[in-house]
This record gives sequence, C-alpha cells and structure tokens, in this order.
Amino acid sequence: ERTVSDLRNNAWSSSAKTQLAALRQLLDESIDVVRRCTPSLSPLLSRVRHGYDSNNDTYEAFCDGKRIVVNLYTYMPRLPTTAPCVAAALATAPKTLLHDFIVTVTHEIAHFLQPGAGHGPEWRDSHMAMLVEVMAMLGLKELPTASSSSS
Repeated sequence: ERTVSDLRNNAWSSSAKTQLAALRQLLDESIDVVRRCTPSLSPLLSRVRHGYDSNNDTYEAFCDGKRIVVNLYTYMPRLPTTAPCVAAALATAPKTLLHDFIVTVTHEIAHFLQPGAGHGPEWRDSHMAMLVEVMAMLGLKELPTASSSSS
C-alpha cells in the first residue's frame, strides 16, 4: 500500500504520483468551481484538505467539525495508470470526476453547516441548495470569474 511516508521516500511509481497530482488538481478545481458559484461558501472551502487513506477505501471524505478531508485514495482507480503526465491524466479522466468532487465537497460542507443532522432532512436541504446553485452555474457554461464573483 502506498503511504505518505512512501511518497516522501520516493517509493511511489511515477504513474501513482501522476494520478495523485491529477486528483489534487481536480479537487482544487472543484473547490474553485464551488467558490465561484457560491462565494458565500469561500470561508468554509478553505477548510477542505487533500487526504490519502490507503487503508480505507470505504469513505470519500469526512468533516470533523473543523476541517473537511477528501480521501483521494478512493478516486485513484478512476484515473488511467498509463498517463505519462498530469495533463494527459486530466485529459483522459472521466468527465464526471470533477462533478463527483463537487458533490463530495458540497456533501461535507452540508455536514459542517448542519452538525448532528446526519443525512436527515435539514442536511439534505442544505446539500441540495448548494448543488442546485452550483449546477445551475455550470449549466450556464460560463462561470463567473474570480474578479466578478468577489464584488
């Protein structure tokens, strides 16, 4: 199993490093999309962290009340292992992967906003409101730029 210490010791294959770098870039892009679509979430989006838990592929992310950690390990199988570079990995990534990250990030923000609500009606309403706003903007095909969303 690949771990952070393996990464630090240069024990990861170049393809695994490429996959991880591509996933990190996609997660950052998804955070940026949510931020541009819903600027009021910006302070919460700064709590999102990249994680890698190769011992547990049963969760995509968690919110502990202070930070949101996305387990990139669960997404590794969705990227090609043959991509020679990050750009190639991103070019051949499933088109739904960015949307999946957006759903995961907003899912966990809803947990942050509705602590103790589990996946009950308050949590569902919170998550759905965020998703509707983000997906409506994505449907416009042209997202607001960073300068226009800050005004």
